[in-house]
Amino acid sequence: GTVTNSERRISRQRTFLPLPGEVKPDWWILCEVARRLGFGDAFAYAGPEDIYAEHAALSAFENDGSRDFDIGAHAGLSKRDYDALEPVQWPVSAGRPRGTSRLFAQGGFFTADGRARMVPLALPALAHATSDAFPMLLNTGRVRDHWHTMTRSGLSPRLGAHIAEPTVQLNPADAARIGLSDGGFARIGNAFGTVVLKVALDVGVQAGSLFAPIHWSAETASQARIGAAVQADCDPFSGQPEMKATPSSIAPVAYASQGFVLSRDRFALPEGSWWAKLAVAGGQGQLFATDAGPVALMAAMRDAFGEDGLTEMVDLDGGAYRCAVLREGQLVAALFLAPFGRLPLWDTVKRAFADHAALPENRLALLAGRSLDGAADPGPTVCACFGVGLMAIRAAFVGGATSPEEIGQQLKAGTNCGSCLPEIRRIGAQARATVAA
Repeated sequence: GTVTNSERRISRQRTFLPLPGEVKPDWWILCEVARRLGFGDAFAYAGPEDIYAEHAALSAFENDGSRDFDIGAHAGLSKRDYDALEPVQWPVSAGRPRGTSRLFAQGGFFTADGRARMVPLALPALAHATSDAFPMLLNTGRVRDHWHTMTRSGLSPRLGAHIAEPTVQLNPADAARIGLSDGGFARIGNAFGTVVLKVALDVGVQAGSLFAPIHWSAETASQARIGAAVQADCDPFSGQPEMKATPSSIAPVAYASQGFVLSRDRFALPEGSWWAKLAVAGGQGQLFATDAGPVALMAAMRDAFGEDGLTEMVDLDGGAYRCAVLREGQLVAALFLAPFGRLPLWDTVKRAFADHAALPENRLALLAGRSLDGAADPGPTVCACFGVGLMAIRAAFVGGATSPEEIGQQLKAGTNCGSCLPEIRRIGAQARATVAA
């Protein structure tokens, strides 16, 4: 098919992998549905080139220059020409078959008389102002490695390893005033809805502001669909929703315990638990916080997996529970529960979960949260391109590296797409501050 970006550039998107098994392309599925509903004649396309040609013809229909979008010059493209289509900026009309790099360069606007229409605007103002009840402004947007509601990026263990949970970012000064701590939880509420997110402190967030990602839905987290807490006001001209400034309140939320669970299939946590699901190699993982104790989690694991191959470590007085289920030499499931703030990193157990060579004699090492091969735990992934973790980057800075360039030379982190470079700089600054202290 084709993709059009924000500068009006149409680019041909070409297949780079064969379709697996009985998988069919989207256009074929839609045409087949139409055919079975009795509308086959209207959807009798032989391929995406036919759909594009019809789209191009419609853009030129009764368009004598009164509409800006016109790719009528492509209406007659053959399949060969469509497959070889080079990037081009619309309009691509009969008079401009090579496209248009700049609109309005010849003068005139897309109105009946060619003259511009001056629209008087009111002084820009927020639809809703902050108040004593809702003193913070909630901003929403993307995080580095995810897109939209994670229907694709959420399937990638590598992309999910960077930011595994939905967070609310705020300035440390605001957090101290409100009583929030880094890694804790907070409830963000307003007149439209509420969410519960993990707290992440960031000096780059303006005081009085909150930032929350848009990606998590009811399918991937328990209480993190940020759209439920965003006002529904839209600009009267553009229709753009005001998603960047919803007056909100924020308050701490306390859980007794936190943990993680890895399983081949979905695992049901006790009711009332906060959880975030993400893809891991070999299955799926959930990071969670809960008021349920070891006894409740023991019962849930036994209900889900039985006692065959189950190894447990239980500390009822300390509020800790760890278990692993191994069958036929493979780790089928694992769950770690600890008092809040004392959860071991789960990266080591994730590697064992993905390693089908894991053997029963590794059970105690697994329950201890130690690497099976004695390697240091890499920590959360910072560089998704090369799989470089936080601990390795931090150790390199402590060991004498002074810049992201030196980190790239030692670990390759930041040397491909470069999107992790700002985070590498922050890690370096934190490491230097720690050494100086």
